[in-house]
Amino acid sequence: MQAELVVAPREEKGKEAAKKMRHDGRIPAVLYGHGFDTILISLDERSFKSLLRKEKGLHGLLNLKVEGDKEGTHTVVVKELQRDPIKDHILHVDFQKIRKGEELQAEVALHFTGEPVGVKAGGILQHYLYSVTVACLPKDLPEYIELDISGLDLKENMRISDLPAIEGVRYIHSPEEIVTAVAPKRVREEVPEAEELFEEGVPEEGAPAEAAEGGAPSGEETE
Repeated sequence: MQAELVVAPREEKGKEAAKKMRHDGRIPAVLYGHGFDTILISLDERSFKSLLRKEKGLHGLLNLKVEGDKEGTHTVVVKELQRDPIKDHILHVDFQKIRKGEELQAEVALHFTGEPVGVKAGGILQHYLYSVTVACLPKDLPEYIELDISGLDLKENMRISDLPAIEGVRYIHSPEEIVTAVAPKRVREEVPEAEELFEEGVPEEGAPAEAAEGGAPSGEETE
């Protein structure tokens, strides 16, 4: 079932208007699409963040209801989400309206299943991608892509080419791009004993003090 979000139309533009909206707990946004007149909208920040947490990110199709819009509900994807790099506030959202027979590009979440054998052997699982971009018709857009990583051993990885083939869906990535890998734990190199570190610098018993000090005559500087 597609998630639903209610938004409101807006007329205000510019930085000052956007700043005021954010101060009032709303996020400026835009709804656009091929052959569709762009609509300026805003949405409640608290409700949107709650939806993000519930859906673990808004991947796939979303029902967007614009208050007072005669068209009612629009089928959309989140095309871009801008965040404040310091405070992590959501600054702006771009929604793209999807037409029934038109191919779309969207992010789809990856669901990893199984515990890699390499992790059981002491390795560390490293994820490089948590979602992938796909191109397909709206009817073929998967809710998520499941990836079994239980067979992944130490120093092995899974790439885009290893993702499951889905009819009507193609991945917009290089086939060689790494999705996840199991790396061995770094072993701390043993620090040599102090005697070993200084063994060469210790003068032999009975050697002249001058030789031990490098033989520099008193009063002269060494380089």
